[in-house]
Amino acid sequence: MEIVESIKNHQKGFSKSELKVSDYILNNLDHIETFTITKLADRSGTSTSAVLRFCQSMGFSGYKDFRFELISYLQKIRHEEGENDFKTSKLFNSYLDSIRQLENIDKKILEKLMNSLMNSNINYLLGVHFSALPAKSLFLGLEDLGIISLYANDYISASHLTNTLTSEDTLVLFTISGNKNNFTNFLSSVTSNMPKNSFLITMNPKAELKKYFQHTLVLPGYNFSNQSIVDIQSIPMIMVEMLLNLIHDSQ
Repeated sequence: MEIVESIKNHQKGFSKSELKVSDYILNNLDHIETFTITKLADRSGTSTSAVLRFCQSMGFSGYKDFRFELISYLQKIRHEEGENDFKTSKLFNSYLDSIRQLENIDKKILEKLMNSLMNSNINYLLGVHFSALPAKSLFLGLEDLGIISLYANDYISASHLTNTLTSEDTLVLFTISGNKNNFTNFLSSVTSNMPKNSFLITMNPKAELKKYFQHTLVLPGYNFSNQSIVDIQSIPMIMVEMLLNLIHDSQ
C-alpha cells in the first residue's frame, strides 16, 4: 500500500495531535522531504513527541524511517512524471521571487520599527535557532550605530533578559513560523505585558503570535521556506540590512 493511502486509512485511529500531523503531511507532501522532526512539529503546531507517536501509529520505529518511506514515494512519483522539483534553477528563481517581493512589505510598520529602535530606552532582540541570525545581525548593526540593544538566541536566556523589559522599551522577535508554544511557555510574563513597541517579524501571514504583538511585519517566502531543509534566513537578513541602512540615513 502506498504511504499516502496508508496515512488516510489510519486517520480514524489517530489522536487529535496525530491527526494534525497527518493533515499537514497530506497537504504539504513535498515539504516533508527536507523537514527535520522538529520542523514538522513546528509547522503542524504539535510537538516532536506527537510526530513520533504518529510515525509509530503508522507502524514505523521512528520519524527517520517514516520520512525515508515518504521520500521514496515522492521520488517514484517524480520519476513517473519526469519532474525534478529541486533543480538549481528553480531554487535560484524562488530566492529571486522572494527578494523581489520585499518591496511589497508594509512600509508603515517598517517605519514604526525604525523609529522605535532609534528612540526606545533599550531594544530587546530575540531569535531562536536559525532565526537567531537576523536577530544577532540587527543587534550588531545597532551597536555599531551607537544604539543600545540586548540580544538573546534561546527562550531560556530571553526569559531572564526580558525581566528588565519596560513599557518604554522595544521588543523584536524574529520567527519564520510564528508558532506560539515556546514563546508563551517561556515568556508568559511578556505575553501578558507587551510594550507598545513590540514587533513580530515572520514569514507566516497566519502566525499564531500575531495576537500578542502590537505590530507584525510579514516577510515574503513562507512557502519557499517550507520546501527548504533549513528555515530561509536570507530574506530576514536582507530586511535587517535594509533597516540598518535606513536608520543610518536618518541619524
